[in-house]
Amino acid sequence: MNTMRILFLADVPAGKPESGAEQVLFQQTKGCAEAGHEVCAITRRHRGGSDLLLHDWGLLEGSYPADPGHPLSFFAALHRDPQKLYHDLSQQGRFHALVAHQPFTCLPLLLSGAIRSIPLLYVFHSPGHEEYLLANQNSPQWKTTLPALIRRGIEAYVIRKAKRVMALSDYMGRKAASIHGIKPEQILINPGGVDLIRFSPPTDRNTLKIEMGWPPDRIHLLSIRNFEPRMGLDALVRALARLNRHGPRYHLTLGGDGPERDNLIRLVHELNLERVVTMTGFIPDHQMARWYGSADFFILPTRSLEGFGLVTPESLACGTPVLGTPIGGTAEILSRFDNRFLFHDSSQEAMEDGITQAVTDFPLRTQSYQQLREDCRNFASNHYAWQRHNELLLSTLTALTRPQARC
Repeated sequence: MNTMRILFLADVPAGKPESGAEQVLFQQTKGCAEAGHEVCAITRRHRGGSDLLLHDWGLLEGSYPADPGHPLSFFAALHRDPQKLYHDLSQQGRFHALVAHQPFTCLPLLLSGAIRSIPLLYVFHSPGHEEYLLANQNSPQWKTTLPALIRRGIEAYVIRKAKRVMALSDYMGRKAASIHGIKPEQILINPGGVDLIRFSPPTDRNTLKIEMGWPPDRIHLLSIRNFEPRMGLDALVRALARLNRHGPRYHLTLGGDGPERDNLIRLVHELNLERVVTMTGFIPDHQMARWYGSADFFILPTRSLEGFGLVTPESLACGTPVLGTPIGGTAEILSRFDNRFLFHDSSQEAMEDGITQAVTDFPLRTQSYQQLREDCRNFASNHYAWQRHNELLLSTLTALTRPQARC
């Protein structure tokens, strides 16, 4: 394979992944660099100054600050900074391929014509306008309609300029096709992955539980999510109340933060669940494996728009079984593993029934439960290694750079 100069364009930073989109960007840039290619990125962050940074895995990242909460300065930064960073990075040679992860950073470079002749692969994580509307569903419609239309229009423009569109799940591939009219043959499904070295089963789960301060003799449920309405955490809390109606058998840990935090705190108080629900706040990426490995079951209660959900293969890689709603990528992963771990729907009743059935089928401290944990690890190892993802990414970029692919 010939060495390529690859430029990633993203609206999230690549250096210290905290969200799923950031993790995918990090793993792709790292995988391309480790394969011997020259990898650069132009990324956006909320604050700070514009700078160039060479990461230890080989990525040269140019980042710029732009906060969409301040529209005038946001679009001024978009007009100015990506083009300046592109000019600086281009001094070292022309780029052979582009990978855009979100549309905003890519937009000014397309409009200026700077990258017109370079083949573009677009990674479709989710429809930006739908995410925006779901995150602001309690705001008046007159306030959200125009920003949503702008997001949809910008995303559509950038996607139309791409040679191929990559999605991490069939669900998101269908979303991209239906919203933006993309032809099926233009869409490539490339599931996300998991770092199998960092996310691995703990050697002593009991000691970990003690270190976490979790009460003994409970069934420990874990959910790590952004606290947004679409994540369904309120339904999970209500399901926990029903599960514990005959006594405190289950303990739930909620990791994360977001706009629903105060509502969840109030709900826990209203249902008198303070003794059986722990809210940790944001959990840094480097600590995630400890939390996954300590839990007895990981719960994914998403109501809508679950593109892939890296938390699912990460938890499985740590040996912890995942129970989830049949939404988006979760349904694809868990149906491939075992349909019994999919809730019937996203209601609190379905969660209660699904958790009860899983605990009945796989009682803790039994051989069947230990075998289940081994099966989880093996499944993640066999199907969701990042190496597999990056091999398909690089073969796609190689094909796009061939002369016949660019005609």
